[in-house]
Amino acid sequence: MSKAKCIMVQGTMSGVGKSLLCAALCRIFAQDGYRVAPFKSQNMALNSFVTRDGAEMGRAQVVQAQAAGVEPDVRMNPILLKPSSDVGSQVIVNGKARGQMPAAAYFKMKRSLIPDILEAYNSLAAENDIIVIEGAGSPAEINLKADDIVNMGLAKMVDAPVLLAGDIDRGGVFAQLYGTVELLEADERARIRGLIINKFRGDVEILRPGLAMLEEKTHLPVLGVVPYLRVEIEDEDSLSDRLDTKAAVKPLDIAILRLPHVSNFTDFIPLEQHPLLGVRYVQRTRQLGAPDLVILPGTKNTMDDLRWLRESGLEAAVLRLSAAGTPVLGVCGGYQMLGEQLCDPAGEESGTPCTLRGLGLLPTTTVFGTEKHLTQTAACVTTEPFAGAKLTGYEIHAGRTEVRGSAFCILADGTPEGCVQDGVFGTYLHGLFDTGELTEKLTAFLCKRKGIDPAGAELIPMEQYRQQQFDLLADGVRAALDMPAIYAAMGMQKWRQHMTPQHHLPADIERTSISIITRELDELGLTPPPETAAVVKRVIHTTADFDYAKNLRFTPGAVEAAVKALHAGAFIVTDTNMALAGITKPGLKKLNGEAICYMADPAVAEAAKQAGTTRAVAAMHRAAREHPGAILAIGNAPTALLTIAEEMEAGLRPALVIGVPVGFVNVVESKEVLFAACERYGVPAIAAMGRKGGSNVAAAICNALIYSAAEMLDPSARGWNG
Repeated sequence: MSKAKCIMVQGTMSGVGKSLLCAALCRIFAQDGYRVAPFKSQNMALNSFVTRDGAEMGRAQVVQAQAAGVEPDVRMNPILLKPSSDVGSQVIVNGKARGQMPAAAYFKMKRSLIPDILEAYNSLAAENDIIVIEGAGSPAEINLKADDIVNMGLAKMVDAPVLLAGDIDRGGVFAQLYGTVELLEADERARIRGLIINKFRGDVEILRPGLAMLEEKTHLPVLGVVPYLRVEIEDEDSLSDRLDTKAAVKPLDIAILRLPHVSNFTDFIPLEQHPLLGVRYVQRTRQLGAPDLVILPGTKNTMDDLRWLRESGLEAAVLRLSAAGTPVLGVCGGYQMLGEQLCDPAGEESGTPCTLRGLGLLPTTTVFGTEKHLTQTAACVTTEPFAGAKLTGYEIHAGRTEVRGSAFCILADGTPEGCVQDGVFGTYLHGLFDTGELTEKLTAFLCKRKGIDPAGAELIPMEQYRQQQFDLLADGVRAALDMPAIYAAMGMQKWRQHMTPQHHLPADIERTSISIITRELDELGLTPPPETAAVVKRVIHTTADFDYAKNLRFTPGAVEAAVKALHAGAFIVTDTNMALAGITKPGLKKLNGEAICYMADPAVAEAAKQAGTTRAVAAMHRAAREHPGAILAIGNAPTALLTIAEEMEAGLRPALVIGVPVGFVNVVESKEVLFAACERYGVPAIAAMGRKGGSNVAAAICNALIYSAAEMLDPSARGWNG
């Protein structure tokens, strides 16, 4: 029998928000201390991902795995359908392509895939505590119910309780939910444990009469009304609102061609997040205008989309822009289109053997074959103006490209990859902007071309940003849903009975959490020394990540020195307003202390501009001048740590340095440089070695020190009830 409990989210239709609700539940269960895995038996999507072992899976389950804090695994999505036309798809089973199939042929054989589905599910269930299952479309598609393997058919196979979600933002949510329930068979209705109304804007009290009537008619409880949450989390395919963005509203204008079969547009979310980069998707020549950069994205059908590009007039428009000096970037299928010729001798790409002329902007020829190239890799860009940018990404393509020119980058194994010529750049690497290094070099390049000062626009690392968004999503959904009822629906009555009575007051929540952390640290053999225990436990309490018991590093006497400094009224200087906001104000008041962040100060922005550096660097120089004996809490900017190390060489002696930036670019190295400098000059330091950290961790460390100094470690000392 399967070990894991499970919960399934189905919807009244596509686009009701099932994927994000599942991501939220994955995050919530992980925050509650459970081992969680997402699962979707059959996903239809053009946005896909390559796992570490070279298997292809749907992007939605990758996002849900990230929310759960686990490595994406192809077992989470054993069947992936990648539409190549209105009536056919590429069928991928257990991460490997089985070829193109018309819809009718696939429907005839899909039940033969049930053993693959159950094998994947059962193996995940044996390794986890909870499986969060996502349905597809609607369970009330009565023409498809007989051979269903993704909605109620799957729910029966794995004995899953079901939550049924409807989208109120589209209108008609009561009819959606009632009609769906009525179209189900009696045994299917019995599986539904509750209804969820999603994407609500306004006062929920207005809904109360409708909710009561809905419960009366369906005989099912409404377990929550989830507000329209403005979170930046990757979504799926053409249902994404971001594809409808037509106008750039930031200083730099990036135009992405919205190809008919566009895929992996999630590659460009890091660009959207940048404060200077306006990203829009265009389908017509009159929309293109005069952008600062044109991007040709990936596509599931390069040959057909190349024909569309030509017929729409966008090819000619792109060629004119390129001739006038506008940079052009092609990713995967877009890279293939930029070449001189594309050959599909067996019709693998387009269904019919053919050869097409490319845009001719790169000296390449692509030949499509039957074997798909699937791999994760790292690379370093070798071409100016992006030389030195380190990338991580993955490749998904059946074409093999012959390059007769300069490479875009060098892969980790030394292989040249991509092609560059006269301001035109092409690469097969998806996820190329995730590290942030290429994003920053691209921004600097475009700013220079346009005469814009990039100072002060330092980007939050993508991983830190993604984790922040997951937490915002989980907070919003947790507040809206009856989580004890959902736990009970999974048969986890013990949780409900045990947890609810002691978790209705904040003080009780914190005490119990710290008790759990203490016990689990002991069980793991990671019990921290008494002098650092408060800091370690506070960070774990904030992150639910026990790795910090190993990663947090202290110079001798660091905590004692920090407490002494706080008793003396030491300033705390942070590198982000987020960290500043998270530091306890009552605790500081009790100690007559103060915390400050200079990042938004106009004088710091001007100093950064004059020096040609970042605000983080300028802010640390100012902190060194104005508060030389401060506690410096750095949760975001590696450059801040390096600046502090330089200032220490010049004589600065802070009361304490907290070095906990998060990310992949210069993060590990900056912490090591900082900690070594602190040891050399006798400066107390607390650092989270490795990649992990963030503004929330910096604030948690500050709070642990403040609570220790102010004798407020127990919440009752902070005036909390319970």
